[in-house]
Amino acid sequence: MKIFVLVIVIIFAVIFLLIFAFQKGIIWQIFHPQKVLYLTFDDGPQENLTHKILDILRQEDVKATFFCVGDCARRHPELLQAIRNEGHAIGNHTMHHLKGWKTPYKTYIADVEEAGQWLNSRFFRPPYGKISLRQYLQLKKNYQIIFWTAISYDWDRQLSPQQCLHKVEAAARRGGIVVFHDNPKAEKNMLEALPRFIRMAKDKGMTFKTFEDR
Repeated sequence: MKIFVLVIVIIFAVIFLLIFAFQKGIIWQIFHPQKVLYLTFDDGPQENLTHKILDILRQEDVKATFFCVGDCARRHPELLQAIRNEGHAIGNHTMHHLKGWKTPYKTYIADVEEAGQWLNSRFFRPPYGKISLRQYLQLKKNYQIIFWTAISYDWDRQLSPQQCLHKVEAAARRGGIVVFHDNPKAEKNMLEALPRFIRMAKDKGMTFKTFEDR
């Protein structure tokens, strides 16, 4: 009986250590001595939308990081270059926007590597925030894995722009990482909520950086 209990304790200890290592290796927030905020966009670049985001960022004099889908970058290399030309950073968001939990290990890693050929970035964000422990352990060898402090849910058409803004308001703090989407599903909410969020953050004395600049 004692041996059985000991084995159970050891198993749970190993699981706890793996979960701790997994969480510790993922960046949810960046502790910065200054009032710096990290604005990010997932799923682009998108025809007829990416330039609208770039226009807002230029008008507000704000820099951001775009976690791009490799296949979108392949189809719109001019938009990827426009993002870089404006001084923004690029991150890898897989080649085909795969969900890690539902994708075999080798398929997922190969998809990320294929995207890397188009994106050339050391930053990675898994679509949907879903990634297995095995996928994570492999990818962390070559990438900084970036999650978020708050996500706007701007793709949810049942939400209003005001509700999307409310979901990220609390993340307008030192080291916060905020997600909007460069995705047609999010266009209406994002284009209205984004400039309001930027101005609100500026009113709090926040400045914006890319992950390249941190």
